[in-house]
Amino acid sequence: MAQAFFDESTEQSQIKAKIVSDYFFAWAKIITHVQRSDRIAYIDLFAGPGRYKDGTMSTPLLILQRGIRDPIIARRLVTLFNDGDSNSSRSLEAAIKSLSGIDKLKYPPRVMNQEIGTEIVKRFEEMRLVPTLFFVDPWGYKGLSLQLVNAVVKDWACECVFFFNYNRINAGLGNDAVREHMNALFGEHADELRQELEGLDPSARELTIVERLSTALNPDS
Repeated sequence: MAQAFFDESTEQSQIKAKIVSDYFFAWAKIITHVQRSDRIAYIDLFAGPGRYKDGTMSTPLLILQRGIRDPIIARRLVTLFNDGDSNSSRSLEAAIKSLSGIDKLKYPPRVMNQEIGTEIVKRFEEMRLVPTLFFVDPWGYKGLSLQLVNAVVKDWACECVFFFNYNRINAGLGNDAVREHMNALFGEHADELRQELEGLDPSARELTIVERLSTALNPDS
């Protein structure tokens, strides 16, 4: 189903890509003026194939294309892309290689084909990251966890852009088949949240889920 998502670029997907791209470069401009190292990073572990079937660029290529055009960013940008589907990761790798001026980037983009789980979380937890923007937009919720987000944003100037698919999360909370994934996302709040949702009308249910997720991702706020 994730592959089908990339059959055609929708207005929603284009807006989402523009939001992330614009935010990244606004953030990068600030960081490059004050940062303590010579690198900034962009990480997308649910990256997709790079282009929709109609040829429209998705977020990874938009980030790289704008990075190529900016000499300061081109000298500093480190990128890591991953997709659990091997066809998507190969397609993304080919799309990146075909970008005009890709050799202007000091650090060649890295593309992986891994299922996101505890192993990669542990690797991020043990690393000291350069200033990093972590984009989280998974197809569904498999692999997404509080530990993963916290492992990436723990270091100075690291941030996360997270797109929340309410319909899929709402359905998942009542589905025992994906209980483990929901527990990973909401952490210690998961069982308490399930109890709170009993008997709520749709609007109250949505508000409660969003508030709980916000609390889980920002425990100190």
